[in-house]
Amino acid sequence: MKLNVDSPGYVLAFAALVSALFTGAIMTLHAISEPAAEAARRLYQERSLVNVFQLGGDEPPGDARVRELYARHIRLLDAPLIDPETGLVFNDPNAPAGPTARKTYVATKGEGGEVIGYALPVSGVGFWSRIDAYLAVTPEFDKAIGIVIIRHQETPGLGGRITEPTWREQFEGLQIGQAVDGKYVHVGGDPPGDDSPRRGRHVDAVTGATGTSMAVERFLNESIPAFRRAAVAAGLIERKNLNAGNAENAEQEKRRVLSPSTSALKQVLSTVTNA
Repeated sequence: MKLNVDSPGYVLAFAALVSALFTGAIMTLHAISEPAAEAARRLYQERSLVNVFQLGGDEPPGDARVRELYARHIRLLDAPLIDPETGLVFNDPNAPAGPTARKTYVATKGEGGEVIGYALPVSGVGFWSRIDAYLAVTPEFDKAIGIVIIRHQETPGLGGRITEPTWREQFEGLQIGQAVDGKYVHVGGDPPGDDSPRRGRHVDAVTGATGTSMAVERFLNESIPAFRRAAVAAGLIERKNLNAGNAENAEQEKRRVLSPSTSALKQVLSTVTNA
């Protein structure tokens, strides 16, 4: 019996067979490549955390060294870290692992496991899409150790330069214990002078990428007070450390408001004396 290749039944059967073959081939390739892809994602995550905690030294560590440093010095925080005011989650020990999981990592040193810092997930909408990063902070949650960008889709050569070491290095040692002029981190604008309260809290914007730079500033200033409150709630820092910055900031604002009056008073006194 000769097959009628023009019949609808033959066409449908042939299409189904070809589709099944290609689907099976794609699923087989995915199953074969998935372990390697997962290992690459895990290594990228470990390298990012080793770098942001500055554990690798001056020279970029190789893959084996990254795995060794991560295994020896970095672990997941085993307690919830949630801002009681906004409900923003920085660490959920029960959440399944994944590229968007909100996890906080702890870095330690020495035989006693002395904590040298925490890497907290910070994220927000960039100029084009979501930006995910880790901000590493000291155990007192008052100074930045560094920042590393995990995922972004900003324009290469412009906003994409937020991944470059020369820009990220500006965050090392940044003071985040208190807000100045309503911000913990100031991105862009003129560099602050030696006597400016913004000194130690300012980083240059990425040239030609004002939108991306302002997005990073925005989500950092939303995240920093939230994770400091979460740290107090979790018992990682004392409440007095949280309030100290607020008191100091209030005192700075008071001096700023009073300073024009003081100048005016000096001018009046000078006029009276000269008369």
